Amino acid sequence: MNILYISGSPRKDGNTEYLLNISLEITGGELIRLSDYNIKYCNSCWVCQKTGICPVKDDMNEKLIPKMLESDGIVLGTPVYFNNVSAQLKTFIDRTWCIKGDLRNKIGGTIVVGRKYGAESAITAINAFFLKHEMIVANRGVSGIGYEKGDIELDVEAVGAAERLGYRILELLNG
Repeated sequence: MNILYISGSPRKDGNTEYLLNISLEITGGELIRLSDYNIKYCNSCWVCQKTGICPVKDDMNEKLIPKMLESDGIVLGTPVYFNNVSAQLKTFIDRTWCIKGDLRNKIGGTIVVGRKYGAESAITAINAFFLKHEMIVANRGVSGIGYEKGDIELDVEAVGAAERLGYRILELLNG
């Protein structure tokens, strides 16, 4: 199985990655840290709607979109910033407009980590991304509570939910 686990956190090995890695250990796949890539903002030129190709030359087009198209599923993880996804993840989401329709029927999973509030908005943003691309949403999403690095390890409920997400992805892919 080819599942991409995409971290929208600017922190390497932080709370978001901790939960992503729990699911990844169950399904296998690849962890991608958006902060390791050069991803420019969508400039709303609409060229992709005319040609099917985004004209922006960066790691999104050259590295990440090909991986997404080859994947069986995508799990997006983010810390909660101002009741929403991180800027890194939002930029990534916006840049997928050029492949609208090409992710159809791939599995989508959601993992967010915050401080007791805002998680629902971040989950809704990610699940809306999956639905816009006609992907299959694995479940409601995983919501963890953490702020300082390592806090998430104490959130037993979130750890269990990340495990269940991994098994749910396997269930959907093995049909």
